[in-house]
Amino acid sequence: MKLKRIFLLIVVVCFLLAGVFAWQLLKPLPITKQIDIQIPTRTTISKATDILAEKKAISSPFIFKWSAKIYATLYGKGLYAGYYRFSAHQSHWQLLRSIFSGKQSFTVNVVFPEGISLTKFASIAAKQVGIDSTEFMKLATSDSLLRARNIKGKSVEGFIMPDTYNFFWKQPVGEVLDKLLDEQDRIWTDKFAALAKKADKTRREILTLASIVESETPQPDERSRIAGVYINRISKNMKLEADPTVQYALGEQRHLLYRDLEIDSPYNTYKYEGLPPGPINSPGIASIEAALEPEKHDYIYFVATGDGDHTFSKTYTQHLKAVELYRLKRKK
Repeated sequence: MKLKRIFLLIVVVCFLLAGVFAWQLLKPLPITKQIDIQIPTRTTISKATDILAEKKAISSPFIFKWSAKIYATLYGKGLYAGYYRFSAHQSHWQLLRSIFSGKQSFTVNVVFPEGISLTKFASIAAKQVGIDSTEFMKLATSDSLLRARNIKGKSVEGFIMPDTYNFFWKQPVGEVLDKLLDEQDRIWTDKFAALAKKADKTRREILTLASIVESETPQPDERSRIAGVYINRISKNMKLEADPTVQYALGEQRHLLYRDLEIDSPYNTYKYEGLPPGPINSPGIASIEAALEPEKHDYIYFVATGDGDHTFSKTYTQHLKAVELYRLKRKK
């Protein structure tokens, strides 16, 4: 009889506890405005509870923690890392389910256009992902990251892939850069590594030429032709005389003046022969393909026509005529 009473008492206590837990979970969150919360990678339930308690996003940390542990055991689920956005009308139960499903995570789609520089990547990421652009640049030029990625240079310029990405809001800078670098690593391995080996060119050489091509033309059918011009100039021991490399050395995109061509920088291809030390932007796939398979021809010069296209010339005399036509067109 005594055991029966004890068992009944246990059952009643369990029901009461279950009721308390259910009542607590169904309560609205104790917040008055929208909040953003980060659940870092490999966060335990106890640590996640501490984070939520510090943000004053939950009423009873003890009940929430044990509810989460029971939920994880019953459903065999783990926490989803990321940034989450919650508002006052949501309940503790909705919050709990969100961090175990990732459905309430606050993510953003970010477009990084082809041909942008590393500093532009940092600027876009700062505005759209909510990270610190200074921290982005510091890591992107750090010896530790360059060694880890086997990149010989002063930064990861050109080794990150322009594309559309999905990030958590305020995702750690290291994770953002890793994602950008990993994407180009994947594409390089899948599409370009074998071609570069066949051409006996390093990845850095190909990306550098591709970045110049990317800056020179928006026209898809001109990319391989322009790459061919630069290959021809290199084979003849001529300077590349590529305006975009000088603009990169100056740190600004503008019409060049004659005095700009005197800047003493290894990126000044009017002053130094061969390719510059590294890429000047992040080229897209089409420009990388052009650098790997340049068009074979006898052109040595090209000049803009003013409408997005270029006039290509085999001799300096032809080139001077094309330049004069361009100047006349500009005056009109």
